Amino acid sequence: MELAVTLNTHGVGTRDETDWWHQPMDFEQMVPVRSAQLAERLGFHSVFMGDHVGLPELSPESVSPLHVEGQTNPEVRQRGTSEADVGSSKRHYPSRPSILDGAVVMGAVATHTTRLKMGPSVLIAPYRHPLSDARQFATIDTLSQGRLIMGVGAGWMKEEFEALDRPFDSRLAQMEEAVQVYKSAWTDDLATFHGDFYNFDRIAMDPKPARKPHPPIVVGAVTKAGVRIAARHCQGIDPILMRPHDDPHGFDHLQDEIRREADRVDRDLSDFAMICHVSALVTDADHPVTKQDPRPILGGTPEQVLSDLERFAGAGYSMVVIAPVCPSRTFDEYREQLERLGNDVIPEAKKIKPAGEWWTGL
Repeated sequence: MELAVTLNTHGVGTRDETDWWHQPMDFEQMVPVRSAQLAERLGFHSVFMGDHVGLPELSPESVSPLHVEGQTNPEVRQRGTSEADVGSSKRHYPSRPSILDGAVVMGAVATHTTRLKMGPSVLIAPYRHPLSDARQFATIDTLSQGRLIMGVGAGWMKEEFEALDRPFDSRLAQMEEAVQVYKSAWTDDLATFHGDFYNFDRIAMDPKPARKPHPPIVVGAVTKAGVRIAARHCQGIDPILMRPHDDPHGFDHLQDEIRREADRVDRDLSDFAMICHVSALVTDADHPVTKQDPRPILGGTPEQVLSDLERFAGAGYSMVVIAPVCPSRTFDEYREQLERLGNDVIPEAKKIKPAGEWWTGL
């Protein structure tokens, strides 16, 4: 099993007994290139960066993907910059989030690292033109010499789509077409596409990405419709299991759906990966979290964290993308968590073999 980490381009996360959420972080504490270099030295497989253009202060009509298919936790709150309850939006972002542009940061990371892979988690495909995204991320793959993992998603915040003057209801169908446009732009001599949303002929896009035939594309999805798109066109899925008591087997039904869709379209799944996003807190043995019952997933001593990673491997995941729990919102705490994971968890995690037939070559 490989471990990846969420780079602190959207601040850092924390959690309580039931929920996980983003906290804003001062830019001086983000130091994303330094964070990525640290992750590379410590043996992390990759770093992932969130994606939003700009979030409204409140989003009462939207439900975050942490709350699967509209089944929300009535206790979840939108946290403000002072941890105050500032609204009833069911989302995991504060009213004034700290957000750096992931693609720009990846360009810097690509030129200041040598091994570390990187990707958006996930790029909100429907509210940008896919030819523009294809160019931008081909550049990242070229600069990094083939280290891009292209994470895409349909988006979930209606108010953000409205601010960008983009349709919200058709976002899943647009994401599917966008993925097909990326692949055409990255592999065809001259890209051509005719769909319901995008139409063009013989568009030159060179140089092609360094990785052949193209960078792997994974879909951030927690619905059957989303993973069916992944099964048709992509190389993996990346669901969210961020809450402290999420079950590693909570999305087994999505794996069944992938197999059914692959059978329907005669797709070979030998190049299809299972990864997921989680939150984690590595502690000393005398920390209260080690004795909680039930204990938060990936919370506790390195040995306890490794036992939880075994459960994720048993559910088929070959890579776990960790969002470190950092209540202080400081780089020092973020660094400490990465060092604990890198020194005490990663060497043993690499010995864990994931279950199932899923691809492990991301």
